[in-house]
Amino acid sequence: MSISSLMTEVSTRLSSAGSEAISLSDKTEESSYFVARLFMKLCHWLLDIFGLANDKTLFIWLYIGVVFVFSMFVGMALKWIVVFILHKLEPHIKAPLYGHLVEHRFFTKTCRIIPPLIFLILIQFTLYMHNSIASWLTRLSFIYIVIEVAVSACTLSDVIWATLDERENKRKLPLRGLVQVAKLIVWIIAAIIIAALLLDKSPAALLAGLGAFAAVLMLIFKDSILGIVAGVQLAENDSLHVGDWISLPNGQANGIVQEVSLTDVKIINWDKTVSTVPPYTLISGGFKNFRNMQESHTRRIQRSFMIDADSIVETTPEMLARFSEIPLMKEWISKKIEQRDSGKTENVNNSAGLVDGTIETNLGIFRAYLKMYLDSCPEVSHVDDCFVTTLEQTPTGIPLQVYCFTATSSWFPYEGIQDMIFEHLAAMLHRFCLYTFENPSGRDTMIDGYLSPGKSPAPLFGIPYPFFNGSGTPLEPGIPPAMSDTPARQPGKP
Repeated sequence: MSISSLMTEVSTRLSSAGSEAISLSDKTEESSYFVARLFMKLCHWLLDIFGLANDKTLFIWLYIGVVFVFSMFVGMALKWIVVFILHKLEPHIKAPLYGHLVEHRFFTKTCRIIPPLIFLILIQFTLYMHNSIASWLTRLSFIYIVIEVAVSACTLSDVIWATLDERENKRKLPLRGLVQVAKLIVWIIAAIIIAALLLDKSPAALLAGLGAFAAVLMLIFKDSILGIVAGVQLAENDSLHVGDWISLPNGQANGIVQEVSLTDVKIINWDKTVSTVPPYTLISGGFKNFRNMQESHTRRIQRSFMIDADSIVETTPEMLARFSEIPLMKEWISKKIEQRDSGKTENVNNSAGLVDGTIETNLGIFRAYLKMYLDSCPEVSHVDDCFVTTLEQTPTGIPLQVYCFTATSSWFPYEGIQDMIFEHLAAMLHRFCLYTFENPSGRDTMIDGYLSPGKSPAPLFGIPYPFFNGSGTPLEPGIPPAMSDTPARQPGKP
Protein backbone atom coordinates (compact mmCIF):
# COMPACT_ATOMS: atom_id res chain seq x y z
CA MET A 1 0.00 0.00 0.00
CA SER A 2 1.40 3.41 -1.05
CA ILE A 3 1.44 6.43 1.22
CA SER A 4 -1.30 8.09 -0.93
CA SER A 5 -3.64 5.14 -0.42
CA LEU A 6 -2.66 5.10 3.27
CA MET A 7 -3.60 8.79 3.59
CA THR A 8 -6.93 8.11 1.83
CA GLU A 9 -7.75 5.24 4.18
CA VAL A 10 -6.72 7.32 7.17
CA SER A 11 -8.96 10.17 6.04
CA THR A 12 -11.96 7.84 5.73
CA ARG A 13 -11.41 6.51 9.29
CA LEU A 14 -10.38 9.71 11.06
CA SER A 15 -13.78 10.20 12.55
CA SER A 16 -14.11 6.74 14.10
CA ALA A 17 -10.46 6.62 15.21
CA GLY A 18 -10.62 10.01 16.84
CA SER A 19 -13.81 9.26 18.70
CA GLU A 20 -12.44 5.96 19.98
CA ALA A 21 -9.25 7.54 21.32
CA ILE A 22 -10.42 10.67 23.06
CA SER A 23 -13.87 12.22 23.43
CA LEU A 24 -13.84 15.66 21.78
CA SER A 25 -16.43 18.22 20.80
CA ASP A 26 -17.46 18.47 17.16
CA LYS A 27 -15.53 21.70 16.52
CA THR A 28 -12.42 20.33 18.25
CA GLU A 29 -12.59 17.10 16.23
CA GLU A 30 -12.97 19.01 12.97
CA SER A 31 -9.98 21.22 13.81
CA SER A 32 -7.94 18.19 14.87
CA TYR A 33 -8.79 16.36 11.62
CA PHE A 34 -7.69 19.38 9.63
CA VAL A 35 -4.36 19.63 11.49
CA ALA A 36 -3.79 15.87 11.16
CA ARG A 37 -4.41 15.92 7.39
CA LEU A 38 -2.13 18.94 7.07
CA PHE A 39 0.69 17.14 8.91
CA MET A 40 0.23 14.00 6.79
CA LYS A 41 0.47 16.07 3.60
CA LEU A 42 3.58 17.75 4.99
CA CYS A 43 5.17 14.38 5.76
CA HIS A 44 4.26 13.02 2.31
CA TRP A 45 5.75 16.11 0.67
CA LEU A 46 8.98 15.80 2.66
CA LEU A 47 9.35 12.10 1.82
CA ASP A 48 8.55 12.74 -1.83
CA ILE A 49 11.42 15.23 -2.01
CA PHE A 50 13.91 12.55 -0.93
CA GLY A 51 12.31 9.82 -3.04
CA LEU A 52 10.92 7.89 -0.09
CA ALA A 53 7.24 8.35 -0.84
CA ASN A 54 6.46 4.62 -0.54
CA ASP A 55 8.15 4.03 2.84
CA LYS A 56 5.17 3.66 5.22
CA THR A 57 7.29 3.07 8.35
CA LEU A 58 9.31 6.21 7.78
CA PHE A 59 6.08 8.10 7.12
CA ILE A 60 4.65 6.99 10.51
CA TRP A 61 7.75 8.01 12.47
CA LEU A 62 8.08 11.28 10.59
CA TYR A 63 4.45 12.05 11.43
CA ILE A 64 5.15 11.25 15.08
CA GLY A 65 8.12 13.63 15.06
CA VAL A 66 6.17 16.45 13.40
CA VAL A 67 3.28 16.06 15.87
CA PHE A 68 5.74 16.06 18.78
CA VAL A 69 7.47 19.26 17.63
CA PHE A 70 4.12 20.93 16.96
CA SER A 71 2.79 19.90 20.39
CA MET A 72 5.86 21.26 22.16
CA PHE A 73 5.73 24.52 20.22
CA VAL A 74 2.02 25.09 20.82
CA GLY A 75 2.35 24.05 24.45
CA MET A 76 5.22 26.46 25.09
CA ALA A 77 3.41 29.26 23.30
CA LEU A 78 0.22 28.74 25.29
CA LYS A 79 2.19 28.41 28.52
CA TRP A 80 4.01 31.69 27.83
CA ILE A 81 0.73 33.47 27.07
CA VAL A 82 -1.07 32.11 30.13
CA VAL A 83 1.83 32.82 32.49
CA PHE A 84 2.31 36.30 31.02
CA ILE A 85 -1.35 37.16 31.59
CA LEU A 86 -1.37 35.75 35.13
CA HIS A 87 1.80 37.65 36.07
CA LYS A 88 0.28 40.86 34.75
CA LEU A 89 -2.77 40.28 36.93
CA GLU A 90 -0.67 39.73 40.07
CA PRO A 91 -0.41 43.45 41.08
CA HIS A 92 -4.21 43.75 40.85
CA ILE A 93 -4.98 40.65 42.93
CA LYS A 94 -4.18 41.21 46.59
CA ALA A 95 -4.95 37.68 47.79
CA PRO A 96 -1.88 36.13 49.50
CA LEU A 97 -2.75 32.74 48.00
CA TYR A 98 -2.43 34.08 44.46
CA GLY A 99 0.94 35.64 45.28
CA HIS A 100 2.25 32.33 46.56
CA LEU A 101 0.93 30.53 43.47
CA VAL A 102 2.96 32.85 41.27
CA GLU A 103 6.00 32.66 43.55
CA HIS A 104 6.03 28.85 43.44
CA ARG A 105 5.47 28.85 39.64
CA PHE A 106 2.28 26.83 40.00
CA PHE A 107 0.79 28.09 36.72
CA THR A 108 3.99 27.36 34.81
CA LYS A 109 4.07 23.78 36.08
CA THR A 110 0.37 23.25 35.36
CA CYS A 111 0.74 24.48 31.77
CA ARG A 112 3.26 21.70 31.12
CA ILE A 113 0.26 19.39 30.72
CA ILE A 114 -0.72 21.11 27.45
CA PRO A 115 1.93 19.57 25.10
CA PRO A 116 1.19 15.91 25.94
CA LEU A 117 -2.56 16.55 25.58
CA ILE A 118 -2.07 17.97 22.07
CA PHE A 119 0.30 15.14 21.18
CA LEU A 120 -2.16 12.58 22.54
CA ILE A 121 -5.02 13.97 20.44
CA LEU A 122 -3.15 14.24 17.13
CA ILE A 123 -1.18 11.00 17.36
CA GLN A 124 -4.33 8.86 17.56
CA PHE A 125 -5.53 9.85 14.11
CA THR A 126 -2.72 8.08 12.25
CA LEU A 127 -1.60 5.24 14.48
CA TYR A 128 -4.92 3.46 14.90
CA MET A 129 -3.60 0.75 12.56
CA HIS A 130 -0.38 0.41 14.57
CA ASN A 131 -1.81 -0.60 17.90
CA SER A 132 1.55 -1.35 19.53
CA ILE A 133 3.11 2.02 18.75
CA ALA A 134 -0.08 3.92 19.50
CA SER A 135 -0.52 2.08 22.79
CA TRP A 136 2.98 2.85 24.08
CA LEU A 137 2.94 6.45 22.92
CA THR A 138 -0.43 6.87 24.61
CA ARG A 139 0.86 5.31 27.81
CA LEU A 140 3.98 7.47 27.83
CA SER A 141 1.87 10.56 27.26
CA PHE A 142 -0.45 9.66 30.13
CA ILE A 143 2.54 8.90 32.38
CA TYR A 144 3.97 12.35 31.64
CA ILE A 145 0.59 13.92 32.38
CA VAL A 146 0.31 12.02 35.68
CA ILE A 147 3.80 13.16 36.72
CA GLU A 148 3.06 16.81 35.91
CA VAL A 149 -0.26 16.63 37.76
CA ALA A 150 1.55 15.21 40.80
CA VAL A 151 4.18 17.96 40.64
CA SER A 152 1.42 20.59 40.43
CA ALA A 153 -0.43 19.02 43.38
CA CYS A 154 2.76 19.06 45.48
CA THR A 155 3.34 22.68 44.57
CA LEU A 156 -0.23 23.47 45.60
CA SER A 157 0.47 21.80 48.96
CA ASP A 158 3.50 24.05 49.44
CA VAL A 159 1.40 27.08 48.55
CA ILE A 160 -1.30 26.16 51.06
CA TRP A 161 1.33 25.61 53.78
CA ALA A 162 3.01 28.96 53.04
CA THR A 163 -0.38 30.72 53.18
CA LEU A 164 -1.32 29.10 56.50
CA ASP A 165 2.13 29.87 57.92
CA GLU A 166 1.46 33.58 57.44
CA ARG A 167 -1.66 33.51 59.60
CA GLU A 168 -1.17 34.63 63.17
CA ASN A 169 -3.07 31.73 64.71
CA LYS A 170 -1.24 29.12 62.59
CA ARG A 171 2.22 30.67 62.51
CA LYS A 172 5.10 28.42 63.49
CA LEU A 173 2.92 25.34 63.93
CA PRO A 174 4.63 22.13 62.75
CA LEU A 175 2.58 21.98 59.54
CA ARG A 176 5.48 21.06 57.28
CA GLY A 177 5.15 17.43 58.32
CA LEU A 178 1.48 17.41 57.30
CA VAL A 179 2.45 18.92 53.94
CA GLN A 180 4.97 16.15 53.43
CA VAL A 181 2.27 13.61 54.26
CA ALA A 182 0.07 15.12 51.54
CA LYS A 183 2.96 14.98 49.07
CA LEU A 184 3.66 11.36 49.96
CA ILE A 185 0.02 10.42 49.35
CA VAL A 186 0.06 12.24 45.99
CA TRP A 187 3.18 10.42 44.82
CA ILE A 188 1.88 7.04 46.02
CA ILE A 189 -1.29 7.56 43.98
CA ALA A 190 0.80 8.71 41.00
CA ALA A 191 3.05 5.64 41.29
CA ILE A 192 0.02 3.32 41.35
CA ILE A 193 -1.48 4.98 38.27
CA ILE A 194 1.85 4.84 36.41
CA ALA A 195 2.26 1.15 37.28
CA ALA A 196 -1.28 0.49 36.09
CA LEU A 197 -0.53 2.24 32.76
CA LEU A 198 2.69 0.29 32.23
CA LEU A 199 1.09 -3.04 33.11
CA ASP A 200 -2.15 -2.19 31.30
CA LYS A 201 -4.20 -3.04 34.38
CA SER A 202 -6.81 -1.26 36.44
CA PRO A 203 -5.45 0.85 39.36
CA ALA A 204 -8.16 -0.70 41.53
CA ALA A 205 -6.68 -4.16 40.94
CA LEU A 206 -3.23 -2.92 41.97
CA LEU A 207 -4.64 -1.30 45.10
CA ALA A 208 -6.29 -4.58 46.05
CA GLY A 209 -2.98 -6.38 45.60
CA LEU A 210 -1.18 -3.94 47.88
CA GLY A 211 -2.95 -5.46 50.87
CA ALA A 212 -0.63 -8.45 50.66
CA PHE A 213 2.37 -6.14 51.00
CA ALA A 214 0.95 -4.15 53.92
CA ALA A 215 3.51 -5.55 56.37
CA VAL A 216 6.38 -4.74 54.03
CA LEU A 217 5.05 -1.24 53.47
CA MET A 218 4.67 -0.73 57.23
CA LEU A 219 8.32 -1.67 57.69
CA ILE A 220 9.52 0.54 54.84
CA PHE A 221 7.49 3.56 55.91
CA LYS A 222 7.79 2.99 59.68
CA ASP A 223 9.57 6.28 60.37
CA SER A 224 7.19 8.18 58.12
CA ILE A 225 4.12 6.66 59.80
CA LEU A 226 5.48 7.39 63.27
CA GLY A 227 6.37 10.90 62.09
CA ILE A 228 2.84 11.43 60.82
CA VAL A 229 1.31 10.40 64.13
CA ALA A 230 3.80 12.45 66.16
CA GLY A 231 3.35 15.49 63.91
CA VAL A 232 -0.42 15.35 64.27
CA GLN A 233 -0.10 15.06 68.06
CA LEU A 234 2.36 17.95 68.27
CA ALA A 235 0.13 20.14 66.10
CA GLU A 236 -3.13 19.14 67.81
CA ASN A 237 -1.76 19.74 71.32
CA ASP A 238 0.12 22.88 70.27
CA SER A 239 3.20 21.36 71.90
CA LEU A 240 5.83 22.59 69.48
CA HIS A 241 6.36 25.62 67.26
CA VAL A 242 9.18 26.53 64.95
CA GLY A 243 11.32 28.97 66.95
CA ASP A 244 10.62 27.37 70.34
CA TRP A 245 13.44 26.78 72.80
CA ILE A 246 13.31 23.14 73.86
CA SER A 247 15.57 20.74 75.74
CA LEU A 248 15.59 16.95 75.61
CA PRO A 249 16.44 14.51 78.41
CA ASN A 250 20.04 13.36 78.78
CA GLY A 251 21.27 16.46 77.00
CA GLN A 252 20.46 15.18 73.52
CA ALA A 253 19.53 18.68 72.41
CA ASN A 254 19.06 22.11 73.94
CA GLY A 255 18.28 24.99 71.62
CA ILE A 256 15.91 26.55 69.11
CA VAL A 257 13.66 24.49 66.83
CA GLN A 258 14.49 25.42 63.25
CA GLU A 259 12.37 22.96 61.28
CA VAL A 260 9.76 20.28 61.93
CA SER A 261 9.33 17.78 59.09
CA LEU A 262 7.81 14.37 58.62
CA THR A 263 10.94 12.45 59.60
CA ASP A 264 12.98 14.79 61.81
CA VAL A 265 13.01 17.86 64.03
CA LYS A 266 16.04 20.09 63.48
CA ILE A 267 17.30 21.93 66.58
CA ILE A 268 20.03 24.59 66.62
CA ASN A 269 21.81 24.10 69.95
CA TRP A 270 23.32 26.93 71.95
CA ASP A 271 26.83 25.76 71.05
CA LYS A 272 25.93 26.26 67.35
CA THR A 273 25.70 22.53 66.69
CA VAL A 274 22.65 20.99 65.04
CA SER A 275 20.69 18.11 66.55
CA THR A 276 18.22 16.11 64.47
CA VAL A 277 15.72 13.88 66.26
CA PRO A 278 12.65 11.99 64.99
CA PRO A 279 9.31 13.61 65.95
CA TYR A 280 8.14 10.47 67.73
CA THR A 281 11.16 10.76 70.06
CA LEU A 282 9.67 13.97 71.41
CA ILE A 283 6.35 12.24 72.03
CA SER A 284 7.73 9.02 73.53
CA GLY A 285 10.64 10.46 75.52
CA GLY A 286 9.20 13.85 76.40
CA PHE A 287 10.85 17.23 76.17
CA LYS A 288 10.86 20.58 77.94
CA ASN A 289 9.49 23.59 76.05
CA PHE A 290 10.44 27.07 77.29
CA ARG A 291 7.91 28.88 75.09
CA ASN A 292 5.55 29.76 77.92
CA MET A 293 8.45 31.14 79.94
CA GLN A 294 9.52 33.32 77.02
CA GLU A 295 5.99 34.55 76.38
CA SER A 296 5.49 35.40 80.07
CA HIS A 297 8.65 37.58 80.00
CA THR A 298 9.74 36.08 83.33
CA ARG A 299 12.25 33.43 84.30
CA ARG A 300 12.71 31.54 87.53
CA ILE A 301 15.67 31.79 89.88
CA GLN A 302 16.02 28.83 92.24
CA ARG A 303 19.46 28.64 93.82
CA SER A 304 20.85 27.98 97.28
CA PHE A 305 23.67 29.20 99.51
CA MET A 306 25.12 26.67 101.96
CA ILE A 307 25.07 28.27 105.42
CA ASP A 308 27.36 26.79 108.09
CA ALA A 309 25.09 25.59 110.90
CA ASP A 310 27.62 26.74 113.55
CA SER A 311 27.05 30.36 112.57
CA ILE A 312 23.30 30.27 113.31
CA VAL A 313 22.71 31.63 116.82
CA GLU A 314 20.02 33.22 118.95
CA THR A 315 19.86 36.97 118.76
CA THR A 316 20.55 39.39 121.61
CA PRO A 317 19.30 42.97 122.09
CA GLU A 318 22.75 44.18 121.06
CA MET A 319 22.57 42.16 117.83
CA LEU A 320 19.08 43.45 117.08
CA ALA A 321 20.27 47.01 117.60
CA ARG A 322 23.17 46.43 115.19
CA PHE A 323 20.95 44.69 112.62
CA SER A 324 18.58 47.70 112.75
CA GLU A 325 21.32 49.82 111.19
CA ILE A 326 21.17 47.70 108.02
CA PRO A 327 18.98 49.21 105.25
CA LEU A 328 15.38 47.89 105.15
CA MET A 329 15.68 46.34 108.64
CA LYS A 330 14.95 49.12 111.16
CA GLU A 331 11.18 49.31 110.72
CA TRP A 332 10.76 45.54 110.36
CA ILE A 333 12.75 44.75 113.52
CA SER A 334 10.99 47.43 115.59
CA LYS A 335 7.54 46.16 114.59
CA LYS A 336 8.53 42.57 115.28
CA ILE A 337 9.79 43.60 118.74
CA GLU A 338 6.49 45.40 119.40
CA GLN A 339 4.52 42.30 118.42
CA ARG A 340 6.71 40.09 120.60
CA ASP A 341 6.37 42.38 123.60
CA SER A 342 2.58 42.44 123.16
CA GLY A 343 2.47 38.66 123.21
CA LYS A 344 2.16 38.11 119.42
CA THR A 345 4.46 35.79 117.54
CA GLU A 346 3.58 35.88 113.85
CA ASN A 347 6.49 34.60 111.84
CA VAL A 348 4.19 33.48 108.98
CA ASN A 349 1.31 35.45 107.40
CA ASN A 350 1.96 38.43 109.64
CA SER A 351 -1.18 40.47 110.42
CA ALA A 352 0.78 43.72 110.02
CA GLY A 353 1.93 42.72 106.53
CA LEU A 354 5.52 42.06 107.54
CA VAL A 355 7.51 39.59 105.46
CA ASP A 356 8.05 36.11 106.88
CA GLY A 357 10.96 35.80 109.24
CA THR A 358 11.86 35.58 112.91
CA ILE A 359 13.90 37.81 115.21
CA GLU A 360 14.85 34.84 117.39
CA THR A 361 17.80 33.84 115.16
CA ASN A 362 20.21 35.68 112.90
CA LEU A 363 19.26 33.41 109.98
CA GLY A 364 15.56 34.20 110.48
CA ILE A 365 16.34 37.92 110.30
CA PHE A 366 18.51 37.37 107.23
CA ARG A 367 15.66 35.54 105.49
CA ALA A 368 13.42 38.53 106.11
CA TYR A 369 16.10 40.89 104.80
CA LEU A 370 16.53 38.92 101.60
CA LYS A 371 12.76 38.87 101.02
CA MET A 372 12.54 42.66 101.47
CA TYR A 373 15.56 43.11 99.22
CA LEU A 374 13.91 41.05 96.46
CA ASP A 375 10.63 42.95 96.90
CA SER A 376 12.46 46.24 96.44
CA CYS A 377 14.47 45.07 93.43
CA PRO A 378 12.94 46.37 90.14
CA GLU A 379 14.54 43.52 88.16
CA VAL A 380 12.50 40.93 90.09
CA SER A 381 8.89 40.19 89.12
CA HIS A 382 6.46 41.28 91.84
CA VAL A 383 3.46 39.37 90.48
CA ASP A 384 5.01 35.90 90.64
CA ASP A 385 6.03 33.70 93.54
CA CYS A 386 8.95 35.03 95.57
CA PHE A 387 10.25 33.63 98.87
CA VAL A 388 13.39 32.73 100.77
CA THR A 389 13.51 29.42 102.63
CA THR A 390 15.86 26.86 104.15
CA LEU A 391 16.01 23.28 102.92
CA GLU A 392 16.91 20.07 104.70
CA GLN A 393 20.31 20.24 106.34
CA THR A 394 23.13 18.45 104.55
CA PRO A 395 26.68 17.46 105.54
CA THR A 396 27.83 20.65 103.82
CA GLY A 397 25.51 23.01 105.65
CA ILE A 398 21.97 24.34 105.59
CA PRO A 399 20.80 25.35 102.08
CA LEU A 400 19.36 28.88 102.05
CA GLN A 401 17.24 28.89 98.91
CA VAL A 402 16.12 31.95 96.95
CA TYR A 403 13.04 31.35 94.80
CA CYS A 404 11.81 34.19 92.60
CA PHE A 405 11.22 35.26 88.99
CA THR A 406 13.07 37.89 87.04
CA ALA A 407 11.14 40.59 85.22
CA THR A 408 12.60 39.47 81.89
CA SER A 409 13.08 36.17 80.09
CA SER A 410 16.08 37.32 78.05
CA TRP A 411 19.06 35.15 78.69
CA PHE A 412 21.81 37.74 79.32
CA PRO A 413 19.75 40.06 81.58
CA TYR A 414 18.55 37.00 83.49
CA GLU A 415 22.10 35.90 84.22
CA GLY A 416 23.03 39.45 85.25
CA ILE A 417 20.08 39.72 87.67
CA GLN A 418 20.89 36.33 89.18
CA ASP A 419 24.53 37.33 89.66
CA MET A 420 23.52 40.61 91.28
CA ILE A 421 21.23 38.90 93.82
CA PHE A 422 23.71 36.25 94.94
CA GLU A 423 26.68 38.59 95.00
CA HIS A 424 24.68 40.85 97.31
CA LEU A 425 23.68 37.83 99.40
CA ALA A 426 27.33 36.78 99.81
CA ALA A 427 28.42 40.30 100.71
CA MET A 428 25.70 40.73 103.38
CA LEU A 429 26.25 37.44 105.22
CA HIS A 430 28.85 38.86 107.63
CA ARG A 431 26.51 41.73 108.55
CA PHE A 432 24.21 39.10 110.08
CA CYS A 433 27.03 37.10 111.69
CA LEU A 434 26.62 34.28 109.16
CA TYR A 435 29.13 32.49 107.02
CA THR A 436 29.01 29.79 104.39
CA PHE A 437 30.27 26.26 104.59
CA GLU A 438 33.38 25.60 102.50
CA ASN A 439 35.51 22.47 102.45
CA PRO A 440 39.05 23.25 103.64
CA SER A 441 41.71 23.57 100.97
CA GLY A 442 45.46 23.09 101.20
CA ARG A 443 45.85 26.81 101.84
CA ASP A 444 43.48 26.58 104.81
CA THR A 445 45.51 23.70 106.27
CA MET A 446 48.74 25.68 105.95
CA ILE A 447 47.19 28.75 107.61
CA ASP A 448 45.86 26.59 110.43
CA GLY A 449 49.31 25.11 110.96
CA TYR A 450 50.83 28.58 110.98
CA LEU A 451 48.37 30.03 113.50
CA SER A 452 48.15 27.00 115.83
CA PRO A 453 51.34 27.90 117.79
CA GLY A 454 49.77 31.31 118.49
CA LYS A 455 51.47 33.35 115.78
CA SER A 456 49.94 36.64 114.68
CA PRO A 457 47.57 36.53 111.73
CA ALA A 458 48.68 39.97 110.60
CA PRO A 459 51.02 38.70 107.87
CA LEU A 460 48.25 36.57 106.37
CA PHE A 461 45.80 37.62 103.64
CA GLY A 462 42.22 36.51 103.24
CA ILE A 463 41.77 34.65 106.50
CA PRO A 464 38.36 32.94 106.68
CA TYR A 465 36.30 33.74 109.76
CA PRO A 466 35.98 32.44 112.43
CA PHE A 467 38.93 30.18 111.84
CA PHE A 468 41.81 30.43 114.27
CA ASN A 469 42.11 29.09 117.80
CA GLY A 470 41.31 31.04 120.97
CA SER A 471 39.13 33.72 119.42
CA GLY A 472 36.28 34.30 117.04
CA THR A 473 32.73 33.11 117.65
CA PRO A 474 29.65 32.98 115.49
CA LEU A 475 28.58 36.22 117.17
CA GLU A 476 31.85 37.99 116.40
CA PRO A 477 33.44 36.22 113.45
CA GLY A 478 36.90 37.16 112.36
CA ILE A 479 38.16 38.78 115.56
CA PRO A 480 41.91 38.06 115.65
CA PRO A 481 43.70 36.89 118.80
CA ALA A 482 46.09 39.06 120.79
CA MET A 483 48.96 40.24 118.67
CA SER A 484 52.12 38.27 119.16
CA ASP A 485 55.64 39.41 118.62
CA THR A 486 55.40 38.66 114.93
CA PRO A 487 55.54 41.97 113.09
CA ALA A 488 52.48 42.87 111.01
CA ARG A 489 52.71 42.58 107.28
CA GLN A 490 53.17 45.98 105.69
CA PRO A 491 51.05 46.88 102.68
CA GLY A 492 52.76 45.88 99.47
CA LYS A 493 55.17 43.54 101.25
CA PRO A 494 54.95 39.72 101.62
